[in-house]
Amino acid sequence: MVKKYDIAVIGAGAAGLTASFTAAGFSKKVVLIDKNLPGGECTWSGCIPSKSLINIAEEVHHARKYTPDLQVDTSEVLRDIKDIIQKVYEGESPEVLQESGIDFINGYAKFLDSHAVEVNGERVEAKKFILSTGSSPMVPPIEGLDQVSYLTNETIFTLDSFPETMTILGGGAIGVELSQALNRLGVKVTLVEKSERILPKDEEELVQMVQQRLIDEGVTIHTSATAVKAEQKGKNITLFVEKDGEELKIAGEGLLVALGRKANVEGYGLDKAGVKYDSKSIQVDDHLETTAKGIYAIGDVVGPYQLSHMANTQGITATQNAILPINKKMDYEHVTWCTYTDPELGHSGLSEEEAREKYGDSIRVYEHDYAHLDRANTKKDSIGKVKIILDKKGFILGASVLGDRAGEIISQIQTIKTLHINLGKLSGVIHPYPTYSEVLVKIGKKVYVDNLLNQPVVKAFNKAKDGENPVTTKGVLATAAIAAGSAVATMAVKNNVKPKLGVEDGRLKEVPSTPNAVSSQALDLEKYVAALPYHGSKSQAKKNLISMLKGYEGVTILQEDENYIYAVARSKTMKFKDDIEFYFNDAAQQIEFRSASRVGYSDAGVNRKRYNEMRNRYFSISSHNRDL
Repeated sequence: MVKKYDIAVIGAGAAGLTASFTAAGFSKKVVLIDKNLPGGECTWSGCIPSKSLINIAEEVHHARKYTPDLQVDTSEVLRDIKDIIQKVYEGESPEVLQESGIDFINGYAKFLDSHAVEVNGERVEAKKFILSTGSSPMVPPIEGLDQVSYLTNETIFTLDSFPETMTILGGGAIGVELSQALNRLGVKVTLVEKSERILPKDEEELVQMVQQRLIDEGVTIHTSATAVKAEQKGKNITLFVEKDGEELKIAGEGLLVALGRKANVEGYGLDKAGVKYDSKSIQVDDHLETTAKGIYAIGDVVGPYQLSHMANTQGITATQNAILPINKKMDYEHVTWCTYTDPELGHSGLSEEEAREKYGDSIRVYEHDYAHLDRANTKKDSIGKVKIILDKKGFILGASVLGDRAGEIISQIQTIKTLHINLGKLSGVIHPYPTYSEVLVKIGKKVYVDNLLNQPVVKAFNKAKDGENPVTTKGVLATAAIAAGSAVATMAVKNNVKPKLGVEDGRLKEVPSTPNAVSSQALDLEKYVAALPYHGSKSQAKKNLISMLKGYEGVTILQEDENYIYAVARSKTMKFKDDIEFYFNDAAQQIEFRSASRVGYSDAGVNRKRYNEMRNRYFSISSHNRDL
């Protein structure tokens, strides 16, 4: 009997599960095939067990500060981790899949042709196939390694208890995370890395801080060290390592190989389906379609990033492309990841080195230490730093965050980056205090000021002040700078000099001296504007005025008293602040008006123009709401 489907997904890991649920959401008939149970590497030997181990190890580490002699039964730790794995699996079991309209076949799928596979002796046909066969631990051809009982991330969590000593080969995310976690549980750990440093894909300065934290906690780290031979006698495994021209012998009860992962491409009959591949990956185009039409590939078997969240994104993209007539390209511009050490290390986009290589010295780099963050200082021995790389206009090119909650902070940065929001805008976003994410507001304020300083008008002010601009009668900016003096240039930069606000002796205070200020009390005709009539009772006039202000774009009411209203407007061109005041003069039955920019030369004439617009709107509202 032949089973026929709209979509057949081969591989039930993070990518395959996402693809299956997405296809089912489009009301397609879906089958998910895997030789193992659903969940893949992430559930059974990756994200879930490793992060569970990290959480437990962190609790033990903090407890030991106050109970130095605390002993840990690692068999209990492993039992807890297995319980957590089972709990997660319950949300993606065959029964749950079936309830969602997805058939699950537990077996090895092998292509017969580009439209059919054989599973458990049965033929399964589908209009479209999605390959998500995942990856396996990469084990290098080190002499004697195949003769020792080494561990990988796929086997370490099947142990009954952890050994007392462990050698970890590989300084990537898996090796570094497990080094710290096992060490905190009381396992004596030695980490061996071939490169000059651990975590080679992350910012070197921050990686050095992570490395020092591990060393301080008791992990022995050998970098620039190459494993050449492995040997086992009884329970002990010795790893022979070449470092600085010398041979080191590192002995331990356990040896964990954490040297990356290789694509699962063998045994699926991909050749018969016309799917091209090599030992590293299955070949796909920008739409994740393989060389065989109607067959797509996603997740670790494709790369270029072997990350669960990237696999999820690929799963959605490929499934939509398989179903919908309009294809979407897979975009890797906004790649992000987090290494769950303590402190965490998050990454988004380009590193500083990559950004300089691509954009030169026009980039802007901002850093902020956790030492200057109140929330971080509430925790003893807290370390961390945020580093953000921007283009010359203030948009994010990349970022790295080391510290507590780095994964959450980098997620916020990733959102700002992906939505192409200028980081300077974050300066006005209110964050709870004290929090770790408040660091982004602090950096945002610096970016806002620098954005302002980079404005052509402000640059001209500063150059004129410093004598860099030639002064001519036709040089408007230079003339303005000379006329206003260096004080105006400073005001332009700070944008924070308010005129004297409020009421004095029953009138608005004296009109400011800034050239584009206007007032109903001005004696100078160039600055004079008429007061607004009540048009009825004072209470109705006030309602009409407030209604006008609330409907005026860019204006915010900051103070509302019985006879006085104060508002602030941001000019559209330069975003400078203008102060606007209204005083209800009951004796004259009119509303006195005054408006002045905090920087006199910012948007010349804007205050008079705004007054005319406000006056027209006020009259329009009054004509509809006049007291009877």
